[in-house]
Amino acid sequence: MKHYSDIIPDKSHTFSKAHHQYPKGISPLTAKKAYGSKLVTNLGEYTDWSMGLGPVIKGYNFKPLNDHIIKRVRSGIAYSLPSDFEFDVAAKLLSAVNFGESVRFARNGSDVTSAAIRLSRYITKRELVICNGYHGWQDWFIGTTTRSGGVPESIKSLTKKIEGFDSNKLKEMFHSSGDKVACLIIEPMIGDEPNLEFLELARDLCNKHGSLLIFDECWTGFRCHKEGAIGYTGIRPDLVCYAKAIGNGVPVSAILGPKNYMHNFEEIFFSFTHASDPIGLAAADFMIDYLDHNFFDALTLKTKNFFNKIKLELNKIENPKYKINVTSYPGKIVLSPFEAKMAIQLKTFIQKEFLNENMLFNMFFAMCEDHDDIDIDLALNVIQNIVLKLNAEYFDLENEVKGQLVSPVFRQQK
Repeated sequence: MKHYSDIIPDKSHTFSKAHHQYPKGISPLTAKKAYGSKLVTNLGEYTDWSMGLGPVIKGYNFKPLNDHIIKRVRSGIAYSLPSDFEFDVAAKLLSAVNFGESVRFARNGSDVTSAAIRLSRYITKRELVICNGYHGWQDWFIGTTTRSGGVPESIKSLTKKIEGFDSNKLKEMFHSSGDKVACLIIEPMIGDEPNLEFLELARDLCNKHGSLLIFDECWTGFRCHKEGAIGYTGIRPDLVCYAKAIGNGVPVSAILGPKNYMHNFEEIFFSFTHASDPIGLAAADFMIDYLDHNFFDALTLKTKNFFNKIKLELNKIENPKYKINVTSYPGKIVLSPFEAKMAIQLKTFIQKEFLNENMLFNMFFAMCEDHDDIDIDLALNVIQNIVLKLNAEYFDLENEVKGQLVSPVFRQQK
């Protein structure tokens, strides 16, 4: 069939959604439609725990959101002038997150993280960037990974990466190169509760060396708290980037900061045709109102209860080489094998077990409002069965996943 062919390289526009990220031969390849927590695929209906890689915070195909977008589209799109609407949404966003004085909108997380890098380099007149986590496909970041094909060595050398929240490594980098550092861009939380000591150190080092601190909140924003990681941790960066949940799956992103920094966008070039696309802005306009404090209180409680039950089950794994760690922050739960050399085999096995119960799982639970008690109970049953199999006397993991192994996104970090 055409849609399974190489007419689209890798058969996917997003690496983490591609066929090689799920066990071979038994996984759905394409989606047809979605509603609530369900994804209808070429192999039938599945409960989705990835939720589009994180952006779908309410649920798929939410009629009130759809109606709001359609109403806006009827006023036209792709205007030849800025719209009144983008100023309205900008003001609403600033008020909602209680941070910054100015906004620039875009479409993807990579758009705004790269804008933040360019802005910080312009302001500081420096070139070096320090980062952790993941920040998109652009050269400045992807050059730090094993997916760096096509990125010039001269670009790669301008970004230094630390693993997770390594305070000692961060201090070493600033000690050796602090006067060259334009910015430190970090995911304030990656898969666990915040490391406040690290975040406070990051703020202090940036203050001391005149570097900008940037929070990449493409995951945490509008997921862990009404005011994102800034509100959740109390640590205030110089710039912040949002994407994903702000549009419940509709493409929209934003960079926020004080006017004395943001006015420099009048000089540096951050401009593209659909930056203020009213479809994405309509989604943000609706979701900023919908995602109120009651929403986050409920999502936090749901996540915490689910996390505690998962942890209780995974602690029953007896074989040390099969041990699986579970971490969480409000709205997200992450499973991580203790032994790196077992990661791909265990990931494949776990995904197979979820697929057998018609659940799409990629080692994290992106919790949404529409995940109900039935979804959670069925997922817990899968985890209980995983533990029973891993503890079985003659369990052979290698044989269980033979010929079905998934591919790592990044084989290693440089």
